[in-house]
Amino acid sequence: MKALFYEKPLRENASICEKPYPQCGEDEVIIKVMSCSICHGVECDHEKAGGSSCSSYPLTPGHEFSGIVQEVGGNVKTVKPGDRVTADNTVPCGICFYCRKGDFIHCPDKRNLGNVADGGFAEYVKVKEGKTIHIPDHVSFNEACLTEPVACCMHSMDQMNIRYGDEVIVLGAGPMGIILAQLAMHSNAKHVVVVASSRKKLDIVKSLGIDTILMDRNDYSKHEQEILKRYPLGADCLFDATGAEELVYTVPRLMKMGGRILGYGYYRGEQPQLRFPFNEFWDKELTYYSSLSQVGDFGRAMDAIAVGKVNTKILISYEYDLENYFQALDKVLYEKDVIKVIVHPNKE
Repeated sequence: MKALFYEKPLRENASICEKPYPQCGEDEVIIKVMSCSICHGVECDHEKAGGSSCSSYPLTPGHEFSGIVQEVGGNVKTVKPGDRVTADNTVPCGICFYCRKGDFIHCPDKRNLGNVADGGFAEYVKVKEGKTIHIPDHVSFNEACLTEPVACCMHSMDQMNIRYGDEVIVLGAGPMGIILAQLAMHSNAKHVVVVASSRKKLDIVKSLGIDTILMDRNDYSKHEQEILKRYPLGADCLFDATGAEELVYTVPRLMKMGGRILGYGYYRGEQPQLRFPFNEFWDKELTYYSSLSQVGDFGRAMDAIAVGKVNTKILISYEYDLENYFQALDKVLYEKDVIKVIVHPNKE
């Protein structure tokens, strides 16, 4: 079968090549991959000398995928060949301290598909039966392959625990920011506003009926003044989905006393460590949450997509065949207004 394969980090060490078709175990399922999405936070890091911090090499990446069941093992009962499915990519070890108490998301030895074990940028991928999620007939493979980022945002929503009447800010209008904004709109929130520097992305947010504020990267005071005009006391909840280190130092002044801030994902700035504004947090009694990933939230995420509470179709900027993977990756790396790029290892 054809697959994307990184012998080690950097493009010169990667290719679209022939790899063996996976062997299906008794409790396993082989999926013919129809759509696999490029994750900016992981796939772009394969292009750095040190590679992705959450991946090991050699590797076939791709943790956001969907497709058709090709083969099932002898013990499999819940899916059959021909079924349309996506799959939770997380594979906790099951025996560590955290797994033994059911806290799978904190397992330090997870072999996540596309990060440690081979993933979906291949014609076929092998998963455990229990990880499969059926795709409703009206949901496309493109929409379904984005169940993974929606599931990660579900975990973030659980962390934040938005209360009835809360006023919510989402910083960033990348895929995660747009998903978080949609989930917040269907939560207990009184009002949600998305702040970002891309007018094109904010137009997509506005088409969903969500308020927006344009950010000037050269003058943060502009969006800060606009936020405080709308929320004179500040916001109750703020999701920072920008990954911009410098914004960490500005958000405390946007918050109400006792406000809650969630940092989604890693910060990518000049400093090896954040100079965290502890004094500002102390003065306002703010709480800072982090959100690692997800484990076991695929069912809720698929439900949100299926009933229209999260529109993943609007996130898709481009589509490519697997043979043109690196052209697809360059779109994500170098075009500011790109949200999601889908790769098709197989054609419908």
